[in-house]
Amino acid sequence: MSNNPYIVDVTVDNFQQEVVEKSQTVPVLLDFWADWCQPCKSQLPILEKLATAYGGKFIVAKVNADEQPMLAQHLAVRSLPTLKIIFQGQIAQEFSGLTSEADLKVVLDELTLSPADRIQKQVDALIEEGQFDQALLFVQQMLQSEPDNQALKVQLAKLLLQTGKIEDAKQVMASIPDDAPGIEQPKAKIAFYEMAAELPPSSELEAQASKQPEDLEVSFQLAIRRVVEDEYESALSLLFTIVQKDRTFREDGARLLMLQIFDLLGSADDLVKSFRRKLFSLMH
Repeated sequence: MSNNPYIVDVTVDNFQQEVVEKSQTVPVLLDFWADWCQPCKSQLPILEKLATAYGGKFIVAKVNADEQPMLAQHLAVRSLPTLKIIFQGQIAQEFSGLTSEADLKVVLDELTLSPADRIQKQVDALIEEGQFDQALLFVQQMLQSEPDNQALKVQLAKLLLQTGKIEDAKQVMASIPDDAPGIEQPKAKIAFYEMAAELPPSSELEAQASKQPEDLEVSFQLAIRRVVEDEYESALSLLFTIVQKDRTFREDGARLLMLQIFDLLGSADDLVKSFRRKLFSLMH
């Protein structure tokens, strides 16, 4: 018996409860093993590590194939170790022989996605293919069945901004609570659109910048335009240069604008990590 709370021993008597019923909410990884099976002993530490790392997003159900021959036969186990992942009462994936942590993670990452993450993945796939209108339609259809889903509303606002429908995005944002997860990103993007509305077009600012490279105000305005155009690296580079030249410009406005871009991109973004390091080095 394991001390890991996410690992259970399964028999014919508790199979329905521990596997079939639990698999309706989380994936259950069936591990068929035996005392004489050396690869099984090598498999166990991998399963224990994953069970702990995922923190209950899936359950490991251990089956001693020698003591539970009916279960082994019922699930067509022909060799050991055998792993079968059950989700919503069905076999989602199975492995024969010693299976690596990496191979298991590929399947588990997919099966343990939250509903919001699953929707996000589908939307991301459509966006990657350039199908913004289809992504927008998909989220709108999902909202019809889940009108109070704040995560979907946030996603809708993001897509509306990406397709240039600024006023529509503002209307959606007005219906989302200020503490809704993910709201910071579309809120920050709208703020940049509002700032850019008062500025000359990019082409005019670029011409001014080439003639007056030391004009920090022109660089500042061009950085705002770059954000609206999704040219985040260019925007951050312009602002960082301003911070290097004159920290007091606009009362530290360039650095503060960089922080707004960080909010927009999210802390996990590589650009954010890179420019945070640069700012830290410059400040200290």
